[in-house]
This record gives sequence, C-alpha cells and structure tokens, in this order.
Amino acid sequence: MPGAAWYPAPWFRGHSNSKWRLDPSQFRVARRHGGIGSDWYNESTLLSEFKYRAPTYLQSARLPTDDWEWLFLVQHYGLPTRLLDWTESALIALHFALRDNRGASDASVWMLDPWWLNKQSLGEYDIPYAGDPRVSRWAPGMQELKDQLPVAIKPMQASPRITAQRGFFTIHGTERLGLHQIAESAARKNELHELVIPVEYVIAMKRDLALAGISETTVFPELEGLCREMKEWFYGG
Repeated sequence: MPGAAWYPAPWFRGHSNSKWRLDPSQFRVARRHGGIGSDWYNESTLLSEFKYRAPTYLQSARLPTDDWEWLFLVQHYGLPTRLLDWTESALIALHFALRDNRGASDASVWMLDPWWLNKQSLGEYDIPYAGDPRVSRWAPGMQELKDQLPVAIKPMQASPRITAQRGFFTIHGTERLGLHQIAESAARKNELHELVIPVEYVIAMKRDLALAGISETTVFPELEGLCREMKEWFYGG
C-alpha cells in the first residue's frame, strides 16, 4: 500500500520434531566424531573432494563458479555443512515441519528476524549476498573460523530448488548453538521464536496445507519431488 511503512520480513524454518534445536548438520555429525576441526573432518578437504568427484554427475548442469555455490550444492545433496536452510514463506516452512511427521510428536516452525541477527553478528542491519567481503570470515573452506556467531546470507539463485523454496541461509561459525545463545542474551525474545504444532493437529494440518496448494512438487520441482508427492497420494507416505 502506498505510504505504508516497510517492515523486514522474517525467515522461517520447519522442524518435524519440536525438540530439535537450530543445529547445523556439520555440528551434529562432528559431535559424534571429536568436534569441529578434528582430524577426521575438514571442510576444505570435503569441498575439494566433492569438487573433484562431482562434475561427472553434473554433466547436464552448470558447474558452480565459486566455493559458496559449491557449499550450497553440498548442502543440497545432504553432506554436512555449517549452513541452516530458511525460507521467507511461512507455508513452505510449515510443509517441511509436517512432511516427515506421522503424528508421533509435536512439530514446530521457527521464526527469525535475519536483520536483527546480522546486527548482532555482523554489526550491520543488512543481509549480504554470499561472496560479499563482509562475510568472508564465514567463507567455506576456511582453515580457522574466527567468528562464533552465525550470520544470515542470501544465496545466488543458481538452483531451481532454492528459487522454488524461496530459500535463504544462516552460516555458522564455531558455536554450535549460536542462534540460541544470541536470542537468550537479547533484551526482547521475539527475534527468534518457535511456534509449536501440537501432535494432535499434525495430520489435519497436512491435509489443509495440501488444499492450499503446498506440496512436494511445490518445493522440489524435480522428479524426486514428483515421486514423493505421488507416493503420498497413493500410499499415504
């Protein structure tokens, strides 16, 4: 509406289990193998190995042009990273919260003010693109992470999946639960907030979400998403 005040939109992230924390996959894996920086794992080595072996599987796709794009591709295919996926769509986050929940636990959707986050970690009320010099301290393959707090970044729209999911990311430093620590120290508590979906409403909300037009092919515009959607239709999951 003309003349209306601009307000920064929150980001959302869905969890199938409300007990899960905002914990990047690299930290979850490293917790079982001696911690970040242990001999068994090195982000630079992982990226180098992936870049060496992946091109044969990407013959029909554009190869990433820098380490940030490689890191998003690694995340896309499930290798552990310091990234957490977020979306600017509340309904897409709700889909992720419900898609693997069979009614056995509460689900949840997290809400984050990314502008507020970067004011704490970057010192600026802004969200840089990946590759911006301001986030070079969090860059993929860094041998020594110098920052503990996570930072919110915009990815390049190089993947149809990122575009369809209206995706954004936080990338974390050395502190596994950095988002929670920032929120707990804040004067106000609404910049990072969890909305819990009670287990008794999960199945009904999944049906309502499908009626609203949010399904697997909405967020995964590829054959894998189509097959999962058909499986849900025909077999109930």
